[in-house]
Amino acid sequence: MINPTIPQPIRVVVMSDPHLSCQNERHLQQWQNALLMAKNQAPDLYLIAGDLTEKGLKEEAELFKQSLAGLDKPCLFVPGNHDLGNKRLNGKEGEISSLKIKNYRTNFGPDFLAKNYFGWQFICLNSQLLQSGLKEEKKQWEFFKDQLAIDCPKIILMHTPLYINSPDEAGGSYWNAEPEIRQEMLTIIRDKQVLALISGHLHRLVINQGVSLFLSVPPLSFGLPDFHLGQSFLTLDLDLRNLHWEMHSIESLYTKI
Repeated sequence: MINPTIPQPIRVVVMSDPHLSCQNERHLQQWQNALLMAKNQAPDLYLIAGDLTEKGLKEEAELFKQSLAGLDKPCLFVPGNHDLGNKRLNGKEGEISSLKIKNYRTNFGPDFLAKNYFGWQFICLNSQLLQSGLKEEKKQWEFFKDQLAIDCPKIILMHTPLYINSPDEAGGSYWNAEPEIRQEMLTIIRDKQVLALISGHLHRLVINQGVSLFLSVPPLSFGLPDFHLGQSFLTLDLDLRNLHWEMHSIESLYTKI
């Protein structure tokens, strides 16, 4: 008999950036192809690292949720900047706001949450909230600290990576977390059994090893800098001693323009 308090080996499919839109058949077809291929990997869980849709509209949210109906295992997802706004930098239009968070929660569900599967704690965060100054940020931060206190191995899922190349890199850009909150998060996750922090957003595969494994997964819509390259998802095989990842490429429909 399996002891539910002891983490069991688990296979996780990690996907990101489908950018679904009712006007973009290409992204929808690539996403459907990826879901079919991912299901054939026999995962125990699916994780989706944000930018679920192009604009976070209600009809796009319905399209996204309908696309998951054929999955026979649990699926956790987080919002990206396309779903509820960019991180707050200069007070520009298009940044995250309390109203956009409310709309996301209405259309998609919670923007941060946690679930335990097979003894592994999966912590899902709204990365756009980090250092936003919004009232929702404090609630997420308290939630995050409570989750880190749980005595079991953890995987963190968010959209924007803490950093791209170095923990000491500059902020002020669209692509990473700001240095102050980045250092605070790197400090707080140390020695908290965090095996990996998984993100998307960069539209290419980026791997860093620091206080944990930092893994920015490739997109399933378009690659950067070349739209027709890199559409892929990952499988992660986890146990208490190892994390093995493998990339699975899908055919890019951008090559058929």
